[in-house]
Amino acid sequence: ICLTRPRDKDNELVKVAARYGAAGILAVMRKHKDFSWFIVMSLRAVQMCLGPRHELLDVQPVLRECDPIAFAVEMMELEMIDEIFQLMKYFSHVRDVHHHGLAIMEILIMDDPEWRDEVARKGAVNILVEIAKQRKDSPSIMCQVMTCMSYLAAEDYIEVMLCQHDALHYVAYILTEYGSSAELVTRASLALLNMTVCEPHVEELMDKGAILPVLTVLGRYAKDIHLVIILMGVLANFSVKDDVRTLLVKEKVLNHIAAAMRLDPSNAVLQVACLKAVVNYSIDAEHYMIMDSLGIPNFVGQMMVDHTDDPGVQRYGNYFLGYHTQCPIM
Repeated sequence: ICLTRPRDKDNELVKVAARYGAAGILAVMRKHKDFSWFIVMSLRAVQMCLGPRHELLDVQPVLRECDPIAFAVEMMELEMIDEIFQLMKYFSHVRDVHHHGLAIMEILIMDDPEWRDEVARKGAVNILVEIAKQRKDSPSIMCQVMTCMSYLAAEDYIEVMLCQHDALHYVAYILTEYGSSAELVTRASLALLNMTVCEPHVEELMDKGAILPVLTVLGRYAKDIHLVIILMGVLANFSVKDDVRTLLVKEKVLNHIAAAMRLDPSNAVLQVACLKAVVNYSIDAEHYMIMDSLGIPNFVGQMMVDHTDDPGVQRYGNYFLGYHTQCPIM
């Protein structure tokens, strides 16, 4: 047994966390806070108590005694995330501390706005950006960073905070430098989707010259429907700016959107995403002529016929065809 990096089944701190809750493992962490290997084991124990459980129950049956929701609630009451963040800063040179700390954050903020508020209040934005700066050459850590950013940016005020800390720089870095990694690009695209809801953030990307890498990624993963849907959302956010639309049209964005629409005509989610991406181009006569040459208006009409029961297709189809004068994209 490796005492400083034991396997999950040999990590005795899992039993402490599962049986004595967040308060128990926090007390142990405080007592041994100067030992990085002990903190790594403790954070992994916390991560295992929060779930998911299916495979871990065979490794550590004691996890059956721990309710992950109650564990998270106790963490909130103890403001435990504050101490975890302090440890992530203190042991910033230890990769596994970052790895398990980010995993804990990801679980907590995945679908809980209250936890997003809590971690933002405790300095999560600064920590994420600092980790991205330090470990930008580690794909696995950057996957975690991008995922946490995407969840946090779902809250408008945290989106602003992230961009104030230059988080967009690292998202653009991923799209440019890690284009061959489908998983990392997908997570970065989700982060970009949530961080470009505010128009000033689109302007910031324009200033950084970071608009066009999205088209490069779209071209590379043109058959990946899941990623294409995400990127269509990003292009929809981009399309609110006149100068960005002009740039993208020069780089054949309408060809990309036309191809995406035909990827799966029966997929209403895909069609709504594509309509959102293309609708603002219909207000410019020159852009509309390009779309007409690509058969987009006829295709939109056909999709409205094929998806008569889908309110999204009908709504954005009507916007595109000019039956309404103003289109709120989101």
